[in-house]
Amino acid sequence: MSELNVLKRFQPGSMIILLALLAACSAPPSAISGSPTPSAAAASPTPTAAAGYRVLFTASTSNASEIFLYDSASSAPQQLVSLGTGPPPDARFISSQKIAYVDGTNSASIRIMSFDLSTRASTAEVSLTGNSSIPAFAYSHDGSILAYLVHDPTGKPSLHIRRGGKETAINLNPIPGRGIGRDDEVRLEYAPDDKYLLMVDSFVGNQGQAPQTGQFLVLRAADNTVAFLPPSGVSANATMATWARHTDRLYYRDAVGVRTWDAGAPSVATLANALHWYDPAPSPDDRWLAFTEIDPQSVPHARLLNLQTNQVLATTAAPRSHPIFIAADTVWYLEEQPCQSECLGGPSQPSGKVLAYSLKSKNET
Repeated sequence: MSELNVLKRFQPGSMIILLALLAACSAPPSAISGSPTPSAAAASPTPTAAAGYRVLFTASTSNASEIFLYDSASSAPQQLVSLGTGPPPDARFISSQKIAYVDGTNSASIRIMSFDLSTRASTAEVSLTGNSSIPAFAYSHDGSILAYLVHDPTGKPSLHIRRGGKETAINLNPIPGRGIGRDDEVRLEYAPDDKYLLMVDSFVGNQGQAPQTGQFLVLRAADNTVAFLPPSGVSANATMATWARHTDRLYYRDAVGVRTWDAGAPSVATLANALHWYDPAPSPDDRWLAFTEIDPQSVPHARLLNLQTNQVLATTAAPRSHPIFIAADTVWYLEEQPCQSECLGGPSQPSGKVLAYSLKSKNET
């Protein structure tokens, strides 16, 4: 099983207001997840049977949200869950036959729900009342641990970790001035071997004045102790992080550029100076990182970082965002179009189309 988080983007008044988390389960461990929006059925990659994949995606309008399953063996997405008005659900696989998502359609409560793909049965795994929110959650790869972040009505965050029927709550420092800009990342992600949990709950837009407003840490899953904190100073602005696919190597961005930390190492290394990336996603073979870069006109573009040469390569020149590998040589990303009305975070918004880019042919379909 493999999963990947994708930055949330809100577009007021748009038919698709959020492209939620994407995840994929596949036959071979190296296959990876894909991309969103039901209007994307037009052009999608056609991998071989050995490299088949399944993708979860969420499509939302102003009054409804739906979770779909796309299987590379089929040509049509399958609707799994339909919800009413509320925040778009955050969906991902727990196992090959079970998914989980956040249901915030009830104003009195918010829940983490599981959905069995075989029986179609839904179960409430977590239920909170009192106007709290769950901005992020993650299951360990073996499905035995559930971690979720809670923001109470006053904005105070806490991290909850549930294992074997027992739950541990860790109080976190409040984050003032939270927004929904590009630099506001909330992420929970287990390392490939489930030994570490990454937590990013950062709003770095005002950190030039207040460097400690964000929170970024790695916990040891065995005892919930802190394994890593970014170095003080410029790395206090750490954000936009992801694990490698097969090793406990963490990639993240700070004021210097892109950094790496290897589990157990006493220090961090600099991978790319002055690289200001968003939405990093590793390739199944750990040879590449795909990411979004914003140009001086605030337009997003999909880029590739070659981890053997440390060279950044362009994909297409057209506006694209949220790239993700679905195979070692194929990236899916979102087409961007000029905003028809006010946009948050830039002059473009997702068009509702998902496109595929081949690293071999350098072509987009």
